[in-house]
Amino acid sequence: MATIRPSILSGTWYPADPQRLTEMVSGFLAGADPAQHPAGRPYLVVVPHAGYTYSGATAGKLYGLLAGDTYDTVVILAPPHRKALGRIALSAAEAFATPLGRVPVACDIVQRLAAEPAFAIDEAAHRDEHAIEIQLPFLQASLAAGFRIVPMLVPQLSAADRATAADQLAELRRQGALLIVSTDFTHYGASYGFLPFDEDVPRRLEQLDTGAILPILGHDPEALIEYGERSGITMCGLQAAALAISGQAPPNYEAALIDYSRSGDRDGDYSLSVSYAALILSEAAAPPKDPRRLSSAERAYLLQLARAAVSAAARDEEPPDPAALAAAQGVELSEELTAQRGAFVTLTSAGKLRGCIGYIEGIKSLIEAVADNGRSAAVSDPRFAPVEAAELAQISIEISALTPLRPVSGPEAIEIGRHGIVLSRGPAKAVFLPQVATEQGWDRDTTLTHLALKAGLGPDGWKSGAEFAIFEAEIMAENQS
Repeated sequence: MATIRPSILSGTWYPADPQRLTEMVSGFLAGADPAQHPAGRPYLVVVPHAGYTYSGATAGKLYGLLAGDTYDTVVILAPPHRKALGRIALSAAEAFATPLGRVPVACDIVQRLAAEPAFAIDEAAHRDEHAIEIQLPFLQASLAAGFRIVPMLVPQLSAADRATAADQLAELRRQGALLIVSTDFTHYGASYGFLPFDEDVPRRLEQLDTGAILPILGHDPEALIEYGERSGITMCGLQAAALAISGQAPPNYEAALIDYSRSGDRDGDYSLSVSYAALILSEAAAPPKDPRRLSSAERAYLLQLARAAVSAAARDEEPPDPAALAAAQGVELSEELTAQRGAFVTLTSAGKLRGCIGYIEGIKSLIEAVADNGRSAAVSDPRFAPVEAAELAQISIEISALTPLRPVSGPEAIEIGRHGIVLSRGPAKAVFLPQVATEQGWDRDTTLTHLALKAGLGPDGWKSGAEFAIFEAEIMAENQS
């Protein structure tokens, strides 16, 4: 017979009527702002666990960002409020009930974890605990159906137990699980036995809470634990949060504070106040790797392709077939040649620029980009008259095959001679290839001044309000030995 952990909060902490509960939760979810979602797939969230009239709005702003997301496993880490524990308490129930239905427990995972020394099944600890159940209607209303939960009550842990448990969580995370830390932050007031200050309370509460929020966003469990010991912050789920962020952070993780509030904000009475915060940590996609350097045969082929495209354009002939030209030269169309990649084709005559057109980003394969831009540089650069057939013998061709764009925080990240630069400010935009500054003998400031002028800005247009992205270029030219 299935063991169901019944709801103990319906009718008090949230409505018992399914329709009223659905309407309330939906209203909270509607407060989510998609612009706040950090890049990537969430793997860890922090949400409050007070009654919905207190913390529901803050929780909803986060859960609304998870709407429709699919997870097979959701691990909920919460503090034990009702029973002192020596190990992390798991539940033996097969499901947790709410007015919206039953949420199945991942019993196979529970049984596997229960065999580890840092865990134990303790149904009594879960019987009257609110911090896990309070999350379930939000999960039922936001995530795609089919997820199972792993309920955990996390007491104060030794370093050894935390490390052991963190290894198990890391494995679940690698398998795609979502970790939820159910915690409130500062509990302030005489009833909580915590009155470290009595002036400028709202601001000082925010400062106190920020000291705990920042280590979570920074994936630094030691700093969080040290801050808790030093500040005495009455954050009930500090141990749960420290466990959740233990271990190696994903290499491309991003983190965001979604909302922060205090119960005292409702009426301005902070004599008894609990703080709530909602945080998301996401694993962003790995940045694209720079392609390998092209072989000498591939470089020669691309220059022949560009030459054929320029010649065909000047003679008003059909553009070359990149695949046919490769076959004629005995060149395999490798992954590097067929990958989408930015590329510029530059034409010179007697040492002077005669045309330059390109794609900054990889909107076409490299061979298509070279063929297209060879033709465009010959006849479509608005700065020059079209190249004529009689000029072809005097035209020299250079190709710049680009690495992916990488945004940078400011000019200090730009290395002259190595980086091409894209400057943007509002609708204004301009680009220089890496070789431009070197050929002109410019330093960084001079380069950016000319780039701002090229974008239609004033000479100081790069100094404020501008955004920068950089790239590198593999340069090949017909006159190279």
